[in-house]
Amino acid sequence: MTVTEQTRAADRGIATDRTTSRAWWFLGTLAVLRNPPGAPRTPAVIELTVPPGGSPPRHVHDSLDDAFLLLDGEVVVRCGDETVLAQPGTYVVLPHGVEHTFRVTSRTPARLLLIHPDDSFLQFIEELGTPTNELRLPSPDDPAADTDTDIDTLARASAAHGAPVVGPPLDADDARRFLPPKSARPDLGPVNHVALTVSDVAASERWYTRAFDLIRVDGDVAADGTGHVTLLSPTGGWILALSSGPTADFEHVALTCTDRDTLVAWHDTLAERDVTPGSITDAPYGSGFVARDPDGLEVELFAPAAMPT
Repeated sequence: MTVTEQTRAADRGIATDRTTSRAWWFLGTLAVLRNPPGAPRTPAVIELTVPPGGSPPRHVHDSLDDAFLLLDGEVVVRCGDETVLAQPGTYVVLPHGVEHTFRVTSRTPARLLLIHPDDSFLQFIEELGTPTNELRLPSPDDPAADTDTDIDTLARASAAHGAPVVGPPLDADDARRFLPPKSARPDLGPVNHVALTVSDVAASERWYTRAFDLIRVDGDVAADGTGHVTLLSPTGGWILALSSGPTADFEHVALTCTDRDTLVAWHDTLAERDVTPGSITDAPYGSGFVARDPDGLEVELFAPAAMPT
């Protein structure tokens, strides 16, 4: 190795992370180049974050075989006459000469790790993108981010970099046809806990802990017996919530979700079904939210906290 070659090798990075990588706000997305500084531009490895509902115009690459590994989110991909649902871990290869597009169908952004044998798409990003040090999606309020490039400008630039636009983005209704049916959503589990209003929290706590071997996991009780406590059955896992009030009453019932992700999915599902769920709250013993039936009675969905391993 010559002195010049040794100098070049010393200046070349061998690793990179997101915080030290070049990044751009690009057509409403965040593009992060993962090639180390000084390393060859090809293969170009680009981490692309696309917001929910994001979909590029249908296009075709003249010579680039487009490929990506889906890291996060859910994406419906259309390539020619074939359509697939990509989920985290799916590797997608889109051959040159075949028109394609995709649409992010998850409620959270999708992260795609693009792996390209040439740098034509990277040049496209460098031309239309806005360099940024903020590793987040751009918003319309960001003055430096051009999130509303007109279609003519986009089409000209895309064609100049070997990817002419041939059609519109993937329609939301069209993409939705390839999603799992609603019936595939996780079922709710059994009743998780019951909440009661009692006249003397201290007296009721003593009675329930003695009768059913419950233990307190949360709460605060004043000297006069007012306050609230949360009691747990160590063997059964069910919860009894007691709070003080002028008269004894049934307060609400909670149904079990297997984990917090399922809880979030059900929160979104109820909103889609025109039921207005309350905000999700988190506590040491789990997470939950409340919806009210037509009589105003509370029905809570609850996900117990994960047990330490």
